[in-house]
Amino acid sequence: MTAGGVRGSEPGYRLAAAGREKAEDERLDLLEQLFDPGSRRLRDLVQPGWRCLEVGAGRGSMATWLAERVGPTGQVVATDIDCRYLARLDLPNLQVVQHNILDDPLDALGPGSFDLVCTRLVLFWLVGRQETAIHQMAACLCPGGWLIDEEGDWGVPGPIDPIHPLYAGYHHAFKNGEWWASRGYDPFFGRKLPTLFERCGLHNIASQATATVVRGASPWTRWWQQNLDVIRGWDLASGTTETPDNEHQALTAPCSDPSVWFITELLTPAPASDPVNKQRSRLPWSNRDTPDPNPRNRQASGEPRHGQPLITRLWPQHFSGAGVPEGPRRRR
Repeated sequence: MTAGGVRGSEPGYRLAAAGREKAEDERLDLLEQLFDPGSRRLRDLVQPGWRCLEVGAGRGSMATWLAERVGPTGQVVATDIDCRYLARLDLPNLQVVQHNILDDPLDALGPGSFDLVCTRLVLFWLVGRQETAIHQMAACLCPGGWLIDEEGDWGVPGPIDPIHPLYAGYHHAFKNGEWWASRGYDPFFGRKLPTLFERCGLHNIASQATATVVRGASPWTRWWQQNLDVIRGWDLASGTTETPDNEHQALTAPCSDPSVWFITELLTPAPASDPVNKQRSRLPWSNRDTPDPNPRNRQASGEPRHGQPLITRLWPQHFSGAGVPEGPRRRR
């Protein structure tokens, strides 16, 4: 869950850095460690010279990586409503813009000019306005450009062994995700992302939801506990939700106990394209008959690694005379 792309309204973003910068740095360190490898694989389609937009860029780890991918002939625009972390970045092809994707004019970004627009773990927080955000991001795409998002079902995480002494207390407090619903959030939002993309007129939608089983005291459970602690602090400060101390202890105790096996969120990454080309483009995970041209993303056999999608090029099927796929066509 990054430093989001919206401000203010309820239920809103509850992990803001203001007043807790050191703790937020530690939380974001873990987030990047956990999620950046998969995010890089999803974005491996990016080519030199592309123009990319990262919405809710947080500390800018993915924006920095994109800037390296597009090279000196490309450009990356990184946005957030709080740019305290992004302001540290100093790359010639990376522009930082303080921007709210829901409420601020798109003219500040350049609508219709991006080959790739991407975000991660942001839409979950925009309760009731997710479709508006997707429409806004899609409006930034050039014809044939790609929108990539990664969202989670945050009602899924928890201990998996019913006989463990900490299992019952956690699930009694978490209530199959009702802990989130009582705060106004959809605990199973991630799985709905492809449907929202389709409603917003995007094409060539693909998704593959995955979860992982990890031990307590692992990087993921430490990160999960930090999220629970921050949201409890927000609850107490705002007086909006009461979580008794014993319930919070029941939620956090398994996170630091290495004898507990935990299932993580069900993460749904979803790429989709601007509908410039009515022919079906190669999908990123389902075209097993056309292996990824980048050998870093596949085994020697051409099959995907366990639990990892096979990434293929996501360009619309326009070909130049040399037989090389052309990238997205930018609106002028």
